[in-house]
Amino acid sequence: MEAAARSRKRGPYQRSHERRERIALAVLQLVDEFGHEGVTTALVAAGADSSEPTVLYHFPTKDHLLVAALDRMDDLEADLSGVDDGRAALDLDSLREVANAAVTAHDRRLRLFVMLRGQAATPGHPAAEYFTRRTERALAVWSDMITKRQRDGLAHPGLDPRATARQILALWDGLVLAHFSDRDFDCGQALVDGVRLLTGQNWIEGLAMLNRPGLGL
Repeated sequence: MEAAARSRKRGPYQRSHERRERIALAVLQLVDEFGHEGVTTALVAAGADSSEPTVLYHFPTKDHLLVAALDRMDDLEADLSGVDDGRAALDLDSLREVANAAVTAHDRRLRLFVMLRGQAATPGHPAAEYFTRRTERALAVWSDMITKRQRDGLAHPGLDPRATARQILALWDGLVLAHFSDRDFDCGQALVDGVRLLTGQNWIEGLAMLNRPGLGL
């Protein structure tokens, strides 16, 4: 009986959570189709099989809706990559492919990301809290992957994984902006080159080359 009572108490919350996720997914689909400029509460309500008052109850402004779309995008990508359960690995060939896919297949999502990144500097804007959460989540994932590469001898053992992760995130943000200035720019390769330099992999491979028999100094 006690378990049933707890279940009833969780019921409305669970329904509300599912409704919010459905609305966020509808926004993300509209972004993919029209770009963030084409998102309206009427279209969101239709896509989420809801009403405009319900949409606005959960997300009071368009900016809240757009932030929710990015949040939903992050969750979907995390499910695919396994970053939250430790399945992700920093394979540089895969990283190159993922980065290039991100700037080609999801151009409209990236434009939304860049737009909200700028809005995050405005006090009280919903994007500010989102980017704080996103940065912490990304730092944890990248720090873990760098630590694994240190154990495997693929990253300099003296690195601070978190500090290096922050540098890699800053590099990626800059590469995204470079992509919008030059659509032929190879973001994936530039990211891989940057990761190799920032993690000391170039140094490790150069040292290994010097230590090969017949090549030592």
